[in-house]
Amino acid sequence: MVKDIKLNLDKNKKYVVACSFGPDSMALLSATLKNNLKIVVAHVNYHKRNVSNFEQESLTQFCKENNVEIEVLDTVNLTVSGNFQEWARETRYNFFKKVCEKHGAFGVLVAHQEDDVIETYLMQKNRKNLVKYWGIREENNILGVRVLRPLLGYSKQELLEYDIDNKIPYSIDESNLTDHYSRNKVRHTIVEKLTKEERKSIISELKKQNKTCEKFNPKISYKNFAKMTYENVVRFIDFFMVRENEHRDLSKKFVQEIQKCFETKANASFKITEHVFLVKNYDDVEILKSEPNYVYELEVNKKAKNSFIEIDFSMGAEDRGIKNEDFPCYVRNVNPKEKVKVKDYFVEVRRQFINWKMPTHLRKMWPGIYNKNNELIYVPRYRKEFVDNHKSIFKIDLTKIGNR
Repeated sequence: MVKDIKLNLDKNKKYVVACSFGPDSMALLSATLKNNLKIVVAHVNYHKRNVSNFEQESLTQFCKENNVEIEVLDTVNLTVSGNFQEWARETRYNFFKKVCEKHGAFGVLVAHQEDDVIETYLMQKNRKNLVKYWGIREENNILGVRVLRPLLGYSKQELLEYDIDNKIPYSIDESNLTDHYSRNKVRHTIVEKLTKEERKSIISELKKQNKTCEKFNPKISYKNFAKMTYENVVRFIDFFMVRENEHRDLSKKFVQEIQKCFETKANASFKITEHVFLVKNYDDVEILKSEPNYVYELEVNKKAKNSFIEIDFSMGAEDRGIKNEDFPCYVRNVNPKEKVKVKDYFVEVRRQFINWKMPTHLRKMWPGIYNKNNELIYVPRYRKEFVDNHKSIFKIDLTKIGNR
């Protein structure tokens, strides 16, 4: 018996509660009220069943009685295109996005529960699909909407008992009682017959599978990337995208364009979304979250620091060819077309970048030191694995350049 549902959510934030008036979503709605969360309810009426209007009216009445604002999308005048389930999903989440924006909500709460997790996992195993995550995530991004699922630790039966014990109204979707859909068949023939021990065993197995998935490196060799199938390229990109709450459908044509470009260029960059890029740098392929590069400048007398550079010249910087008469110096983005003196001759910085095989995404942010006369006097060397033996300190955090 479940008398109370604990929701690990921030009470300072506002949430949209996606509610169909089914037992799961009504349990979620009730729990948000008991947990004193700031909410607005979102309901979609597809008019697919005789009770659709009754459910909308009943939910509206429940919200009124509990002083909760409700937003309703009536699809009666909308044209269905293609597969209904896909159209309904896109319509639903576009609506949720608008409600979030209108009310300044942090995200949408949906009522997926433990049975849904187990059903999804069993179906994934049965289909033998390429899987980036087993079961259902507690949080992800769908069509630009942050989606949170706080009920994944409760079974469907527990939520139903919660509704009954707390006298929460709800409606049963009769289509869920049939075996017309493969998910329903898994639910009725397998999941509903599992013992508590069997449920725990499946959830434990699922978590172990996901720990394996979490061992993800956003950088791989181009040699290995070139051998990847279309499905594995999508998986590689999606692992990163999910972590960054980004979304894009990756078509075969788009992936083929990436592969063809990488075949012919030593350095190349492909924009996946506004903030995610797939980059080839000579022998490596890396996926990055990159915001627009910014212009920076630091004045250096003894010490200086920003988000990715740390300098300490308090013991002098003669080991870098920087003399006392050069101070105060300035550190800023170096222009690749500028020239810097190396021994007894001048070299174009761009040529140094090429010789060093510097990744393209680092070049716009790479620092140079300019003396008080605004002359470029030093450019720190780039190497994949570089041990700095200078006595003076000039540290650059490569993980924060171009991945800000």
